[in-house]
Amino acid sequence: MADSLSNENTVTEQAEEMGNPLLKIDTSFRTYLNVYTRSFDNHVVGGSLDYAFDSDFAVRQKLSGVGGWGRLYRAITTGDISAEGKECYMNCIQAGPLKYPEVYDILKKCSERLELNPPILLISEDEHPRIYSLTSDSFEPSVVISKGLLGLCTPEELKFLIGSECGRLQNNHTAFCFAFTYLNYNKDCYKPTEHNYKQPVSNQLVHTLIDWARYADITADRAGMICLDEPKYFGKLVCDLYEKGYTDFFGRKCESMGFEELFDIYDKIREEKEPRRLALGTELPSIRRRIIAGMDFLECVTLYNWRMDIKRPGYQLRSQQMCDIRCNLIMGTEREV
Repeated sequence: MADSLSNENTVTEQAEEMGNPLLKIDTSFRTYLNVYTRSFDNHVVGGSLDYAFDSDFAVRQKLSGVGGWGRLYRAITTGDISAEGKECYMNCIQAGPLKYPEVYDILKKCSERLELNPPILLISEDEHPRIYSLTSDSFEPSVVISKGLLGLCTPEELKFLIGSECGRLQNNHTAFCFAFTYLNYNKDCYKPTEHNYKQPVSNQLVHTLIDWARYADITADRAGMICLDEPKYFGKLVCDLYEKGYTDFFGRKCESMGFEELFDIYDKIREEKEPRRLALGTELPSIRRRIIAGMDFLECVTLYNWRMDIKRPGYQLRSQQMCDIRCNLIMGTEREV
């Protein structure tokens, strides 16, 4: 008996010396609790997340006072999203440790960096490069990715896109994104399974939703940047993505983003303190101005508060409020998504 115990101890000691990977797993209850009660409450300021673009929240508040919004919102939340979720859960493959493990690991990393409980990850058979997110009272928050997108993207590009959708879930964008599909803005905009609102959409509602989509992109881009291994490559990464043929949820595509030109423009306004000189004019499309506004977040203290593992620059960073003011000026007032 004594010899048996001695042999077991010897085997255990040898396993430790050899670096048995099972012995490196942290099985403490505290670690379990930290993972499954993950919360971003420490980053909530005034009812919204600290990285969120203030105009995103402001326009959503404005929508509540626009005629017809209440009925459209109810139709979307009680009908459209539920139908879309049912369709996705019936026809998509749920990713996990055994199915699409590489993509699932990316989702887990994004959830960790955004301090978010991991949403369900669904892979659709669609060959068009598409990604969007869903949340409803009837099913868990979910991110839907097409096989076409998986074939188009590098792992880091997927990390940005999945992180952006996690950000949309964090900031309650789903119903507003689906409202945009009623505008017939362009032929490539995502077409949900059902449209349960049968009334015409007023011009005021159309204009307000177009404004919101532009500002919501800034919030989603910031979430994606927080998830990147190297946020400083955000601009090049997004430009490369569109130039490869990516079409986003709102139907936008641009195969001539021109990162070098955009970086030169940003470099000229990077240290600019005169607000009127931050306006970029109307000749630069909104989709390209968005990249410049995103790069400005690299100078914001909020990014480094989320990503404590990234080395901070040696100079003084901008506050979130100043970053938002600059982004508003960069984006301009044109009603173009």
